[in-house]
Amino acid sequence: MAAINEGSQPTNVITNGIKKQSSAYSAWFGKSVVLLIAIRQCQVPMPCCIIGESVAAVRVRIKPGFEMDLRKELILAVEEYVAGLDNWVN
Repeated sequence: MAAINEGSQPTNVITNGIKKQSSAYSAWFGKSVVLLIAIRQCQVPMPCCIIGESVAAVRVRIKPGFEMDLRKELILAVEEYVAGLDNWVN
């Protein structure tokens, strides 16, 4: 049986030095945000906290103890959520 590339030597690839690219959502990890989500023909704002990311989904915390994965293609926009003084509970 002949090799595909006769005379070629096997190559070992060392990946330790390769820099990982930061994810699109990494800047938002741990921050309160409002995601604009596409659901059917509607755009729904969803206040949450981004806590993780996979290749296809973003993990969000809606409230303590309630987390869910959102498919990335449903996320239209991300905006940092800043509560004004008039929204604070006394």
